Order: sequence, then structure tokens, then C-alpha cells
Amino acid sequence: MKKVKILITPGDAAGVGPEVALKASRATDYGLRARDYVFTGPKWLWKQTADSFSLPLPESFLDVPSLKDIPETKIEFGEVSEILAKIAMECVRIAAESCVKKEADAMVTAPFTKAGIHLAGYKYQGHTDFLAEITKTKKHAMMLSSNNLRVLMVTHHQSLLSVPGDLSIENIIEKIELAHFAGKKLGITNPKIAVCGLNPHSGELGAFGNEEIEVISPAINEAQKSGINAEGPVPADTVFLRAANSEFDFVIAMYHDQGLIPVKLNGLAKVVNTTLGLPIIRTSPGHGSAYDIAGKGMADESSMAEAINMAIKFCKN
Repeated sequence: MKKVKILITPGDAAGVGPEVALKASRATDYGLRARDYVFTGPKWLWKQTADSFSLPLPESFLDVPSLKDIPETKIEFGEVSEILAKIAMECVRIAAESCVKKEADAMVTAPFTKAGIHLAGYKYQGHTDFLAEITKTKKHAMMLSSNNLRVLMVTHHQSLLSVPGDLSIENIIEKIELAHFAGKKLGITNPKIAVCGLNPHSGELGAFGNEEIEVISPAINEAQKSGINAEGPVPADTVFLRAANSEFDFVIAMYHDQGLIPVKLNGLAKVVNTTLGLPIIRTSPGHGSAYDIAGKGMADESSMAEAINMAIKFCKN
């Protein structure tokens, strides 16, 4: 495998982000050396974290020009900080810009808090829309994976009541296409994609709703015409077990909890968030900043390590 450079962002330093990043980067089974990881942001932030948990300081750092006037600040674990939130966001910005310029092969982002980024004056809901703006990407999707289960959602953070009205043939086709191309990038010759129904038993031919007939099935048919190996609508109460047993390579869920509950049940410690559709490779652990355990040295780095591994898999192809 070719050697790759992975940019690591700290996320919210008041949470577990830097801790899991430092721990995960020490893993030796991903084919990378210590100098293949480049840590973004102020060196003092990483040093404070390393000292707190008796971890070695990383070898390589990437300075962030927009942070040059921020003085060293003592990290108060578990407390929302405007300064630390700004550091988190600007590290994501510089990492994305570096990847766009081909100065790095991929970026892996530690988690930050939405409350923090809003306090710091950023309008974004999270990493995804921020990265989409930086890279000028219109079509993108969040893929959550654990072990061999990979799931994309058509709708995300919204009420269940609003989901049916936001399902469209175009949106569903877009997610099917993104899954198809992600499979290709992961080395899967002919990715098999299951598309969930919205209603119980996929609507039972209209008995429990018409979304499958009017929106979901037409989207699947269009995807199939373009040569994509898509199937459905498949009832959601069985499709995830079938996918976990390797019958499908990807599942397209219609809404947030329909997709995320089975992913997390399939292996919470190994959940990875991958942003598909970007012109760069970006992955992240599937957990948040975990303020309740921040600073205690007990954060599990497994999800961050899996995120690094996923980034490397994409780099290989």
C-alpha cells in the first residue's frame, strides 16, 4: 500500500477529541508510522492533552494561520469554550483546504459540540455542511458504518412528522448513487444497495402509506436503469440484519433513527461517520465530545481508530 498522510483535527479539546485522537494514532496495525499523522492546530493544545493522560506528544503539526493570535489557554474539561470551539472549526478548515490542494491524502476529525461552534459565531450544524461549503460540494451524504454494516440516510436531523414531505425521487437517487460510488472506492466491484421502505412492511402495496409506490420505487427504478445494483423497497425490520450478514453492501434509510439505531447496535464502539460526495476523504468517530468523561482518561479510542482505518481504505483506492 502507498504511504499516506492523514490530517487529524482535535475537535472540542474540552471533550474527549484530542484524547481519542492521540490514543488512536498510536495504533500500529494500520500500516502508518507516527510521522504519517499530522495534527492540526496549536501545539500547546496537543501538549496539554498529552501531558494530562501521560501520552507521547505527536511528531508532526500543521499550523493554522487564522489561529496565530490566540494565546495558550488552559483547557477546562467538560466546559463549553468559545476559544476552543474556534480552534476546532479552524482546524477543520485548514485540514480540508490542505486535502483539496493534495497536500494530504485524508482528514480524520475528532468530535466537537454544536453548542460550542454556535457560541463561537459559526452558523453550521456540524462538520458536514461546513465541509460542503469549503469544498463547494452540493451533493453529499453522511454514511454511518459499524463492522460491515454501512448506512446512508435520505433525511437527517428533523422531526418524524416532516420526513415524508422531504422524501423525493431525486434525493433518494442521489443517496443511491453516492453509495454506489463509495462502494467502488472501497474496492467493491458491484456494490449491492438495499433501499428501505418508509412504512411498516414497505407499505403493503399502499395499505400503510403510498411513499413506497410514489417516491421510493421510482427512485430505485431510475437507479437500476443507470446500471446500479439497487433493490427495494426492503422492509426496514429485516434489511439491517440481512446487510449485517453481508447480503447487502449498503442500506439507504429514509430517516435518522431508522438508520442509526441498527448501526449502533451492530457495534457502537466501532461506528464511523464518512462524508460521501466530497472531493476529499473525511471520516470521523461516530460519537460526540462526551463531556461527562472528558479529562478522566477513560475515553475509548476504538471508534477514532476505526475512522482512521476507514480513511486508509479509501486512500488505497
